[in-house]
Amino acid sequence: MTEKKIAAAGKGLGTAAARGGRIRIPTLFYAVALLFVVGLVFSLGNGNFITGYNLSTIISYAILLLLVGLGQMCAVLVGGIDLSVGGVMSFVSVSFVIVVQVIGYWAYPLFILVGVLVGYLNGILLTRIRIPSFIATLGTGGIFMSLAMIVAPVPVNVPTPKWGYLDIFNGTFLGMSNVVFIGLLVFLFYFAILRFTATGRNIYYVGSNIRMSWMSGINIARTRNLAFILSGTGAALAGIMVSAVQYGCNPYVGSSYILPSVAAVVVGGTALTGGTGGVFNTLFGALIMSVLQNGMNVVGVDQYFQQSILGMMIIVSVALTFDRSKTPVIK
Repeated sequence: MTEKKIAAAGKGLGTAAARGGRIRIPTLFYAVALLFVVGLVFSLGNGNFITGYNLSTIISYAILLLLVGLGQMCAVLVGGIDLSVGGVMSFVSVSFVIVVQVIGYWAYPLFILVGVLVGYLNGILLTRIRIPSFIATLGTGGIFMSLAMIVAPVPVNVPTPKWGYLDIFNGTFLGMSNVVFIGLLVFLFYFAILRFTATGRNIYYVGSNIRMSWMSGINIARTRNLAFILSGTGAALAGIMVSAVQYGCNPYVGSSYILPSVAAVVVGGTALTGGTGGVFNTLFGALIMSVLQNGMNVVGVDQYFQQSILGMMIIVSVALTFDRSKTPVIK
Protein backbone atom coordinates (compact mmCIF):
# COMPACT_ATOMS: atom_id res chain seq x y z
CA MET A 1 0.00 0.00 0.00
CA THR A 2 2.85 2.35 0.87
CA GLU A 3 4.61 1.89 -2.46
CA LYS A 4 1.37 2.36 -4.41
CA LYS A 5 0.68 5.69 -2.73
CA ILE A 6 4.15 7.02 -3.35
CA ALA A 7 4.19 5.71 -6.90
CA ALA A 8 0.92 7.52 -7.54
CA ALA A 9 2.36 10.70 -6.08
CA GLY A 10 5.46 10.35 -8.20
CA LYS A 11 3.34 9.75 -11.29
CA GLY A 12 1.40 12.89 -10.57
CA LEU A 13 4.58 14.91 -10.21
CA GLY A 14 5.90 13.46 -13.45
CA THR A 15 2.70 14.36 -15.26
CA ALA A 16 2.90 17.90 -13.94
CA ALA A 17 6.47 18.19 -15.18
CA ALA A 18 5.40 16.86 -18.55
CA ARG A 19 2.61 19.45 -18.75
CA GLY A 20 5.20 22.12 -18.01
CA GLY A 21 7.04 21.02 -21.13
CA ARG A 22 10.36 20.48 -19.36
CA ILE A 23 12.31 17.34 -20.14
CA ARG A 24 14.93 16.39 -17.54
CA ILE A 25 18.05 14.65 -18.81
CA PRO A 26 19.15 11.88 -16.40
CA THR A 27 21.99 13.20 -14.26
CA LEU A 28 24.04 10.08 -14.96
CA PHE A 29 24.38 11.24 -18.57
CA TYR A 30 26.01 14.45 -17.38
CA ALA A 31 28.49 12.48 -15.28
CA VAL A 32 29.45 10.14 -18.13
CA ALA A 33 29.86 13.02 -20.56
CA LEU A 34 31.91 14.99 -18.04
CA LEU A 35 34.22 12.05 -17.40
CA PHE A 36 34.79 11.63 -21.14
CA VAL A 37 35.51 15.34 -21.67
CA VAL A 38 37.87 15.63 -18.69
CA GLY A 39 39.75 12.48 -19.69
CA LEU A 40 40.07 13.69 -23.29
CA VAL A 41 41.39 17.11 -22.24
CA PHE A 42 44.09 15.65 -19.99
CA SER A 43 45.12 13.00 -22.53
CA LEU A 44 45.62 15.74 -25.12
CA GLY A 45 47.50 17.85 -22.60
CA ASN A 46 50.01 15.14 -21.71
CA GLY A 47 50.53 11.78 -23.42
CA ASN A 48 51.68 10.22 -20.13
CA PHE A 49 48.15 10.56 -18.77
CA ILE A 50 46.95 7.36 -20.47
CA THR A 51 49.92 5.16 -19.54
CA GLY A 52 49.21 1.93 -17.68
CA TYR A 53 50.91 3.11 -14.50
CA ASN A 54 48.98 6.37 -14.37
CA LEU A 55 45.64 4.70 -15.07
CA SER A 56 46.38 2.26 -12.25
CA THR A 57 47.00 5.21 -9.93
CA ILE A 58 43.71 6.80 -10.97
CA ILE A 59 41.77 3.59 -10.36
CA SER A 60 43.37 2.99 -6.96
CA TYR A 61 42.38 6.42 -5.67
CA ALA A 62 38.95 6.20 -7.29
CA ILE A 63 38.18 2.92 -5.51
CA LEU A 64 39.14 4.36 -2.14
CA LEU A 65 37.05 7.46 -2.79
CA LEU A 66 34.20 5.25 -4.03
CA LEU A 67 33.99 3.41 -0.70
CA VAL A 68 33.62 6.68 1.21
CA GLY A 69 31.36 8.12 -1.47
CA LEU A 70 28.93 5.20 -1.49
CA GLY A 71 28.35 5.70 2.22
CA GLN A 72 28.11 9.47 1.84
CA MET A 73 25.61 8.93 -0.98
CA CYS A 74 23.19 7.15 1.37
CA ALA A 75 23.23 10.09 3.79
CA VAL A 76 22.68 12.54 0.93
CA LEU A 77 19.83 10.49 -0.56
CA VAL A 78 17.78 11.00 2.63
CA GLY A 79 18.45 14.73 2.50
CA GLY A 80 21.36 14.76 4.96
CA ILE A 81 25.13 14.90 4.87
CA ASP A 82 27.84 13.03 6.77
CA LEU A 83 30.90 15.10 7.70
CA SER A 84 32.10 12.46 10.17
CA VAL A 85 33.52 10.20 7.43
CA GLY A 86 36.98 11.76 7.80
CA GLY A 87 37.10 11.21 11.55
CA VAL A 88 35.82 7.65 11.18
CA MET A 89 38.42 6.91 8.50
CA SER A 90 41.27 8.26 10.63
CA PHE A 91 40.20 6.48 13.81
CA VAL A 92 39.56 3.17 12.07
CA SER A 93 42.82 3.40 10.11
CA VAL A 94 45.18 3.92 13.02
CA SER A 95 43.26 1.61 15.35
CA PHE A 96 43.17 -1.14 12.74
CA VAL A 97 46.93 -0.97 12.23
CA ILE A 98 47.48 -1.45 15.96
CA VAL A 99 44.79 -4.06 16.63
CA VAL A 100 45.41 -6.25 13.55
CA GLN A 101 48.83 -7.09 14.99
CA VAL A 102 47.13 -8.56 18.05
CA ILE A 103 43.94 -10.26 16.88
CA GLY A 104 44.74 -10.80 13.20
CA TYR A 105 41.84 -11.21 10.78
CA TRP A 106 39.25 -10.52 13.49
CA ALA A 107 40.22 -6.84 13.19
CA TYR A 108 38.30 -6.62 9.92
CA PRO A 109 34.77 -7.33 11.24
CA LEU A 110 35.58 -5.46 14.47
CA PHE A 111 36.25 -2.16 12.74
CA ILE A 112 33.44 -2.58 10.24
CA LEU A 113 31.25 -2.83 13.35
CA VAL A 114 32.83 0.41 14.62
CA GLY A 115 31.67 2.12 11.43
CA VAL A 116 28.17 0.71 11.88
CA LEU A 117 28.00 2.00 15.46
CA VAL A 118 29.24 5.47 14.55
CA GLY A 119 26.66 5.62 11.76
CA TYR A 120 23.96 4.59 14.22
CA LEU A 121 25.11 7.31 16.64
CA ASN A 122 24.85 9.91 13.87
CA GLY A 123 21.39 8.65 13.02
CA ILE A 124 20.25 8.91 16.63
CA LEU A 125 21.55 12.47 16.90
CA LEU A 126 19.57 13.36 13.77
CA THR A 127 16.31 11.51 14.40
CA ARG A 128 15.95 11.41 18.18
CA ILE A 129 17.80 14.46 19.46
CA ARG A 130 16.93 16.27 16.24
CA ILE A 131 20.26 17.90 15.59
CA PRO A 132 20.75 18.73 11.88
CA SER A 133 23.01 16.19 10.20
CA PHE A 134 25.53 18.87 9.22
CA ILE A 135 26.13 19.84 12.86
CA ALA A 136 25.77 16.34 14.34
CA THR A 137 28.28 14.72 12.00
CA LEU A 138 30.64 17.68 12.19
CA GLY A 139 30.73 17.11 15.94
CA THR A 140 31.18 13.35 15.85
CA GLY A 141 33.77 13.70 13.11
CA GLY A 142 35.80 16.01 15.32
CA ILE A 143 35.51 13.60 18.24
CA PHE A 144 36.80 10.63 16.28
CA MET A 145 39.54 12.68 14.64
CA SER A 146 40.75 13.59 18.13
CA LEU A 147 40.53 9.95 19.24
CA ALA A 148 42.66 8.98 16.26
CA MET A 149 45.34 11.44 17.36
CA ILE A 150 45.19 10.11 20.90
CA VAL A 151 45.51 6.50 19.75
CA ALA A 152 48.41 7.31 17.43
CA PRO A 153 49.92 10.81 17.70
CA VAL A 154 52.43 9.88 14.98
CA PRO A 155 52.17 7.62 11.90
CA VAL A 156 52.10 3.90 12.72
CA ASN A 157 53.16 0.94 10.56
CA VAL A 158 52.41 -2.77 10.45
CA PRO A 159 55.58 -4.79 11.17
CA THR A 160 56.80 -6.91 8.27
CA PRO A 161 56.02 -10.26 9.98
CA LYS A 162 52.35 -9.19 10.22
CA TRP A 163 51.94 -8.22 6.57
CA GLY A 164 50.20 -11.50 5.82
CA TYR A 165 47.06 -10.21 7.54
CA LEU A 166 46.84 -7.48 4.89
CA ASP A 167 46.94 -9.80 1.89
CA ILE A 168 43.14 -9.56 1.70
CA PHE A 169 43.74 -6.19 0.04
CA ASN A 170 47.29 -6.49 -1.25
CA GLY A 171 47.02 -9.87 -2.93
CA THR A 172 46.07 -10.47 -6.57
CA PHE A 173 43.40 -12.52 -8.30
CA LEU A 174 43.27 -13.26 -12.03
CA GLY A 175 46.17 -10.89 -12.49
CA MET A 176 44.36 -7.94 -10.86
CA SER A 177 44.75 -6.40 -7.43
CA ASN A 178 42.30 -7.56 -4.78
CA VAL A 179 41.49 -3.89 -4.19
CA VAL A 180 39.60 -3.82 -7.48
CA PHE A 181 37.51 -6.87 -6.59
CA ILE A 182 36.81 -5.61 -3.08
CA GLY A 183 35.70 -2.27 -4.52
CA LEU A 184 33.40 -4.16 -6.92
CA LEU A 185 31.91 -6.24 -4.10
CA VAL A 186 31.22 -3.15 -1.98
CA PHE A 187 29.67 -1.44 -5.02
CA LEU A 188 27.39 -4.44 -5.61
CA PHE A 189 26.47 -4.50 -1.92
CA TYR A 190 25.23 -0.91 -1.99
CA PHE A 191 23.58 -1.43 -5.37
CA ALA A 192 21.66 -4.46 -4.06
CA ILE A 193 20.47 -2.61 -0.98
CA LEU A 194 19.20 0.42 -2.89
CA ARG A 195 17.78 -1.53 -5.81
CA PHE A 196 16.29 -4.69 -4.32
CA THR A 197 15.35 -3.99 -0.69
CA ALA A 198 12.55 -2.10 1.01
CA THR A 199 15.17 -0.13 2.92
CA GLY A 200 16.69 1.14 -0.30
CA ARG A 201 13.32 2.16 -1.73
CA ASN A 202 12.44 3.92 1.52
CA ILE A 203 15.72 5.87 1.40
CA TYR A 204 14.68 7.26 -1.98
CA TYR A 205 11.12 7.93 -0.83
CA VAL A 206 12.20 9.82 2.28
CA GLY A 207 14.69 11.89 0.33
CA SER A 208 12.15 12.71 -2.37
CA ASN A 209 9.31 13.77 -0.11
CA ILE A 210 9.58 13.26 3.64
CA ARG A 211 6.02 14.40 4.35
CA MET A 212 4.49 12.07 1.79
CA SER A 213 6.65 9.23 3.11
CA TRP A 214 5.43 9.82 6.65
CA MET A 215 1.81 9.94 5.50
CA SER A 216 2.34 6.64 3.69
CA GLY A 217 3.48 4.90 6.86
CA ILE A 218 7.24 4.75 6.27
CA ASN A 219 9.31 4.79 9.45
CA ILE A 220 11.30 7.98 8.82
CA ALA A 221 13.60 7.63 11.83
CA ARG A 222 14.49 4.02 11.04
CA THR A 223 15.18 4.81 7.37
CA ARG A 224 17.45 7.73 8.22
CA ASN A 225 19.27 5.67 10.83
CA LEU A 226 19.95 2.93 8.30
CA ALA A 227 21.19 5.48 5.76
CA PHE A 228 23.75 6.83 8.22
CA ILE A 229 24.73 3.32 9.26
CA LEU A 230 25.54 2.63 5.61
CA SER A 231 27.55 5.85 5.54
CA GLY A 232 29.60 4.89 8.59
CA THR A 233 30.19 1.43 7.12
CA GLY A 234 31.59 2.92 3.91
CA ALA A 235 33.96 5.18 5.85
CA ALA A 236 35.16 2.26 7.98
CA LEU A 237 35.83 0.11 4.92
CA ALA A 238 37.81 2.96 3.36
CA GLY A 239 39.80 3.37 6.58
CA ILE A 240 40.70 -0.32 6.61
CA MET A 241 41.65 -0.26 2.94
CA VAL A 242 43.93 2.77 3.17
CA SER A 243 45.80 1.20 6.10
CA ALA A 244 46.14 -2.15 4.36
CA VAL A 245 47.47 -0.85 1.05
CA GLN A 246 49.95 1.48 2.79
CA TYR A 247 50.95 -1.07 5.48
CA GLY A 248 50.37 1.69 7.99
CA CYS A 249 48.58 4.96 8.47
CA ASN A 250 48.65 8.41 10.04
CA PRO A 251 45.92 10.01 12.17
CA TYR A 252 45.22 12.75 9.63
CA VAL A 253 44.46 10.57 6.61
CA GLY A 254 40.68 10.95 6.81
CA SER A 255 40.66 14.75 6.73
CA SER A 256 41.54 14.72 3.03
CA TYR A 257 38.45 12.64 2.15
CA ILE A 258 35.65 14.67 3.75
CA LEU A 259 34.98 17.18 1.00
CA PRO A 260 36.08 14.88 -1.88
CA SER A 261 33.50 12.33 -0.74
CA VAL A 262 30.76 14.96 -0.94
CA ALA A 263 32.14 16.20 -4.26
CA ALA A 264 32.17 12.68 -5.72
CA VAL A 265 28.49 12.26 -4.81
CA VAL A 266 27.45 15.66 -6.15
CA VAL A 267 29.59 15.67 -9.30
CA GLY A 268 28.21 12.23 -10.13
CA GLY A 269 24.69 13.63 -10.18
CA THR A 270 23.20 12.73 -6.79
CA ALA A 271 21.16 15.76 -5.70
CA LEU A 272 21.98 17.32 -2.35
CA THR A 273 18.24 17.77 -1.83
CA GLY A 274 17.89 13.98 -1.66
CA GLY A 275 15.92 11.34 -3.50
CA THR A 276 17.84 11.50 -6.79
CA GLY A 277 21.01 9.65 -7.77
CA GLY A 278 22.50 6.28 -7.00
CA VAL A 279 25.53 4.04 -6.99
CA PHE A 280 26.37 4.48 -10.68
CA ASN A 281 26.32 8.24 -10.25
CA THR A 282 28.73 7.92 -7.34
CA LEU A 283 30.96 5.56 -9.30
CA PHE A 284 31.36 8.05 -12.12
CA GLY A 285 31.68 10.89 -9.62
CA ALA A 286 34.60 9.12 -7.93
CA LEU A 287 36.22 8.50 -11.31
CA ILE A 288 35.78 12.14 -12.31
CA MET A 289 37.34 13.37 -9.05
CA SER A 290 40.22 10.93 -9.38
CA VAL A 291 40.85 11.88 -13.02
CA LEU A 292 40.70 15.57 -12.14
CA GLN A 293 43.16 15.38 -9.26
CA ASN A 294 45.56 13.14 -11.12
CA GLY A 295 45.23 14.93 -14.45
CA MET A 296 45.86 18.38 -13.03
CA ASN A 297 49.10 17.12 -11.50
CA VAL A 298 50.16 15.38 -14.71
CA VAL A 299 49.63 18.41 -16.95
CA GLY A 300 51.18 20.73 -14.40
CA VAL A 301 48.24 22.83 -13.20
CA ASP A 302 49.35 25.08 -10.36
CA GLN A 303 48.49 23.54 -6.99
CA TYR A 304 46.88 26.76 -5.77
CA PHE A 305 44.62 26.88 -8.83
CA GLN A 306 43.47 23.26 -8.57
CA GLN A 307 40.99 24.01 -5.80
CA SER A 308 39.40 26.69 -7.98
CA ILE A 309 38.81 24.16 -10.75
CA LEU A 310 37.32 21.64 -8.32
CA GLY A 311 35.11 24.36 -6.86
CA MET A 312 33.78 25.31 -10.29
CA MET A 313 33.09 21.65 -11.07
CA ILE A 314 31.02 21.29 -7.91
CA ILE A 315 29.04 24.47 -8.61
CA VAL A 316 28.22 23.36 -12.15
CA SER A 317 27.23 19.87 -10.96
CA VAL A 318 24.91 21.22 -8.27
CA ALA A 319 23.36 23.62 -10.78
CA LEU A 320 22.55 20.69 -13.06
CA THR A 321 21.19 18.33 -10.40
CA PHE A 322 19.65 20.56 -7.71
CA ASP A 323 15.92 19.97 -7.25
CA ARG A 324 14.55 23.51 -7.18
CA SER A 325 11.02 22.27 -6.50
CA LYS A 326 12.05 21.74 -2.87
CA THR A 327 13.05 25.38 -2.34
CA PRO A 328 10.71 28.37 -2.08
CA VAL A 329 10.53 30.74 -5.02
CA ILE A 330 11.73 34.22 -4.09
CA LYS A 331 10.52 37.04 -6.29
